[in-house]
Amino acid sequence: MRVIVLVGLVAVLGCASSNTAPGASGTARVTGSIGENTMHAISTGSDPIAGTTTLAVPADKLWKLLPAVYDSLGIPLTTNDASSRLIGNRGMQIRRQLGKVRLSKYIDCGSPQARPSADFYDINLSVVTQLQPIDAGYTRVATTVDAMGRPVSFSGENVRCATTGEIEARVSQLLDAAARQ
Repeated sequence: MRVIVLVGLVAVLGCASSNTAPGASGTARVTGSIGENTMHAISTGSDPIAGTTTLAVPADKLWKLLPAVYDSLGIPLTTNDASSRLIGNRGMQIRRQLGKVRLSKYIDCGSPQARPSADFYDINLSVVTQLQPIDAGYTRVATTVDAMGRPVSFSGENVRCATTGEIEARVSQLLDAAARQ
């Protein structure tokens, strides 16, 4: 009898699934997009890290442009701290898309059923950008994306979703383009 219980317990534990998001540990650094001083850090683990870009624009000018950039991405502002130049939203509840863009372009929650889970999960998304003046003419733009997803159609635990780096890049690109107009 004990053998049967032990075999059953081993079988159940062997079939248990992990709650680990894709690439559950580590960080990938991707260099590219806007200019030579661009560094996008893509979190593949549990701690989100900021994607940073250095723009040749004063921080005060960029600060005035940031609300319009967030609006164009479909991100309503809930955080706006002028003293630390921090702006964003720390708790959007969304599904399928952000603005007019499918969530899978911005975040990766895995693809266990041959389709990106980010497009079908309930997502809690946090996107914040902080401007850090380097000197009178240069500013470091640091955007942090943090996301958790949960299946809609069946019960399941939240899983951490990794950023693709696309939101961070879009914030910097839109800011740079707006500053040059």
